[in-house]
Amino acid sequence: MSKDTEHTHRKTCWNPNIPKFHIDFDIPEQQKSNTLICGGNATGKSLLACGIASILQNLDWRIIAFDPVGNYQKISDIPSFYTVRKARNFDEETKEWFYPYPTESMIFNMSLLIPDLQRSFAESCLERVWNTQVRNPSKWTLILLEEAQLYVRNIRGSVAQNLLRICSAGRNHKLRTMAVSTDLAMLDASFIRLTSQRYYSRLNIEENSRRKFRNYHGLDWCRVATELDLGFFIYMLRDKLKIAHVPMFETKKLPQPLYIPRRRVQSQPKSVWQRFKELLS
Repeated sequence: MSKDTEHTHRKTCWNPNIPKFHIDFDIPEQQKSNTLICGGNATGKSLLACGIASILQNLDWRIIAFDPVGNYQKISDIPSFYTVRKARNFDEETKEWFYPYPTESMIFNMSLLIPDLQRSFAESCLERVWNTQVRNPSKWTLILLEEAQLYVRNIRGSVAQNLLRICSAGRNHKLRTMAVSTDLAMLDASFIRLTSQRYYSRLNIEENSRRKFRNYHGLDWCRVATELDLGFFIYMLRDKLKIAHVPMFETKKLPQPLYIPRRRVQSQPKSVWQRFKELLS
């Protein structure tokens, strides 16, 4: 790698003149495999995920975003969001979740749930998504996982079986996954192997994080990853790596709360006795 290439990422930061959809992203590869966005905090990972989701929406993909932080309804253009609450959506006795099924693109805001319930809810929802797509794979669907280490730290465990089969065999039913995480070392190696398209922003300072990156991509690229500026990513497509400058995604239309019409309670017909009393009064 030349010295000029190694330091290209430090010339500029976010460039507002770059078109909104000018992102190095391979859509046919997204249909074949999964995508990983990884790196330190406040490095543009979520904005990149929102930009990719916006591109796919314009190509008639359905986006189902699981947001444990509650940030996507402020930064994305996914049309609607639904806030999941334990008291409203979870039955303690049966351990079942009740929620509106995402027939179109939507965000599940899970910020009011503790991590165990976030994992439980996501697994329940993904089972319904899988079963629905198997019966009727009408359109491509992207499962977007923010803070993905919550779900894929041990993707082979019992709490992520539906996610594992979506990542492994989902393309047969037009199902693919995009995961956003702060640390490569916190993700199951099985999931990482299932992602042939990856974006790395500036690495965390922890040695475990750097060691894991070096094991995958070598010392030279690790050195580059520790010096990336905001808006720059190391983009991996299959086995090729390069430095990519990504435009800052800005939405013009924020998601709206999902409208759920209330059932109209039909009044019972009056009995003969009730009508007779009304005539006497």
